[in-house]
Amino acid sequence: MENKDYILRERRKIKELAREYEEQGYQVLVEPSRNDLPEFLENYQPDLILKKGNLNIVVEVKTSATIRNSEYLKELSSSVNSHENWKFELVLTNPRKKETLSSSKYQEFEIPEIEKRLKQLNEFRSNSFIEPYFLYAWSLLEATARIILKTEQPKIEIKLNPVSIIKQLFSYGIIGRLDYEWLNRMINTRNHLAHGHETQGIKIDSKDLDKMTRMIEDFLKEIKTVTSKTYKQ
Repeated sequence: MENKDYILRERRKIKELAREYEEQGYQVLVEPSRNDLPEFLENYQPDLILKKGNLNIVVEVKTSATIRNSEYLKELSSSVNSHENWKFELVLTNPRKKETLSSSKYQEFEIPEIEKRLKQLNEFRSNSFIEPYFLYAWSLLEATARIILKTEQPKIEIKLNPVSIIKQLFSYGIIGRLDYEWLNRMINTRNHLAHGHETQGIKIDSKDLDKMTRMIEDFLKEIKTVTSKTYKQ
């Protein structure tokens, strides 16, 4: 029974990852057949293969229990990483309670603090070294997004995972389809920067930073409008 639970957990994670990567513009092969594999992978059974431009990513999903066959993973990783434009990623999935805003040990920013930090960002940003400003703006966007979700949908459980936050913004009509797709592209950029991955092929544009700051400003205005109406009632 335990083994079945591990397999089900892995399969759920594989499906979840496939959806997320498709939203980020990757071509996704789930549990590809031997005919779909390049010659150097014919003796392996990867969970996912992702393709985007010249980049190819082989993804293996394991739990702490099924990762024990480490020789297979070492050989697969070595084989993948030895080829140009190919890389290997291991995703571990274990049962845990998803953290939400209500269960978080972190204290949220108040609106005046976000406004102060946004003003500082706009005053000191440099387009010649945009990456740190992009990450700082993203952190303010996440903080503001949580507040607007809490303001407009006080009864929902607000997730702390940024992918889930973006889905909630779209699901509750706070952002439209184009902004939803744009934010998913931005989260891909954010992940590469925040986790120290190579950003080759990922364009970090000052226009995206401008759009992010405008979105924060729009969220703040909407929060104030909704809060003002609530108090008047």
